Amino acid sequence: MGSDARRTLYYCPKCQATLNPNVKIILSARKGTRQGLVLLSPRPGEYDAIAAEELALEPGDKVEFFCPLCRADLTSRADDNLAELGYRGDRGEEGRVDFSRIFGEHATYFVSKGEVRSFGAHASHYSDANFFGEWGDV
Repeated sequence: MGSDARRTLYYCPKCQATLNPNVKIILSARKGTRQGLVLLSPRPGEYDAIAAEELALEPGDKVEFFCPLCRADLTSRADDNLAELGYRGDRGEEGRVDFSRIFGEHATYFVSKGEVRSFGAHASHYSDANFFGEWGDV
């Protein structure tokens, strides 16, 4: 990923819709019966999130993420505690990004061409995750 994360496009792995049309990644979220939008930073290692007040998220809550357009479940193929998006970088690199679904947990992984780059204080929590799996693609 380039130094200017604003040029990296994040997209839904199902419908291919761009999820960061401006400076934040926009996702639908659900915690139990509560639903709302969440805005995430596109920069690796930045964990500021803006969540709809009606979600009432607390540290440790496991959040379900969905594409705001097609409503696809974004749970990662690598681990149930992660969500996944596709990405295309400004220098032609592409792959997927997996990130923690646990509110307050800082763990992000950029997966491309047989390489996994991890970010965040809690990245070691998922060192056993199979980011490549049987499907063999990113």
